[in-house]
Amino acid sequence: MAEKPQIGVAFSGGVDSAVCVRLLQERGFDVTAWHMLTCRDQVDPATVALAEALNVPLHVLDFRKTFETTVVAPFFQAYADGRTPNPCLICNAKLKFGKLREAIGGPMATGHYVRLGTEPHSGKPTLCCAADPNKDQSYFLYDLPAEALNDLHFPLGEFTRAQVVEYAKAWRLPIPEAKLSAGSQDICFLPEGDYRPELRRRHPETARPGKVLDMEGRVLGMHQGLAGITRGQRKGLGIATGGRAFAVGFDYQQNTLTLGPKEALEVTAFRIERPNWLIPPTFPLSCVAVTRYHHRPIPCEVAADGCVRLTTPQTLVTPGQACVFYRDNYLLGGGIIQSLG
Repeated sequence: MAEKPQIGVAFSGGVDSAVCVRLLQERGFDVTAWHMLTCRDQVDPATVALAEALNVPLHVLDFRKTFETTVVAPFFQAYADGRTPNPCLICNAKLKFGKLREAIGGPMATGHYVRLGTEPHSGKPTLCCAADPNKDQSYFLYDLPAEALNDLHFPLGEFTRAQVVEYAKAWRLPIPEAKLSAGSQDICFLPEGDYRPELRRRHPETARPGKVLDMEGRVLGMHQGLAGITRGQRKGLGIATGGRAFAVGFDYQQNTLTLGPKEALEVTAFRIERPNWLIPPTFPLSCVAVTRYHHRPIPCEVAADGCVRLTTPQTLVTPGQACVFYRDNYLLGGGIIQSLG
């Protein structure tokens, strides 16, 4: 009898990674589970029990120090620098598909909702949007190394979230009902969801009060720290303007915040940094851009210097967030939004 092909699964202990394991077992793979210890001091006993129920060896990797220096500290530093970061992007690129993939040392699978495909214009392998548009996670994976695609598997890409939950129930996997019905999760190292208290602890300079101005430079009041405010924010500013006012401008040298109408947020051009291309582009590149998770794609043109020009003005463009480029359902690449205009 031929040996089963071996594969390692990034195993969080949730429904997605559990169903990923079971699907691969049914497809004839010899599966091992790999758990990254990032925020907790020890593995959740429920995760151990789930691996035992699936009859797979569970390898635990202590990435707590690396997670702090690679993901958590840069997250708060980005806010202190006036950017709006997305820590999942860094964790995927540096840890899950970086150090974890190295530890597995062979074919690897995850429970991400994304598909593998071949981009028709180039014939090169790339990522494709998931079958379930409400769960598609391709946006978070643009920074994967292109060569990694040859050894990656994403079994959930063809299914909807509802189908995955039904599989878990049908297989009687020991997963709490709360996890089965859970939607999107908060940032794992911020269980309360509010980053500002920890930001002020790590970077006390970000809580320095300053002036709030209108578009003409008139003083409207005082803010309690720029780093606790994001571009486009309307609520929680503590300023009564008599109308709908948004955070539209930040001067970090003068420590001032400018409020203005929604129209003042509109952007038609911006620049990206540290681009990663799964499909090597030919510039100028005509495609669509997604400037934040689950935002609608906007036709654009990308230049070799990283300048992105949109066909229609957009308000949800924020430095620090990722801009990911697609052609049809194929992911071409992406980069971090560096500056506007």
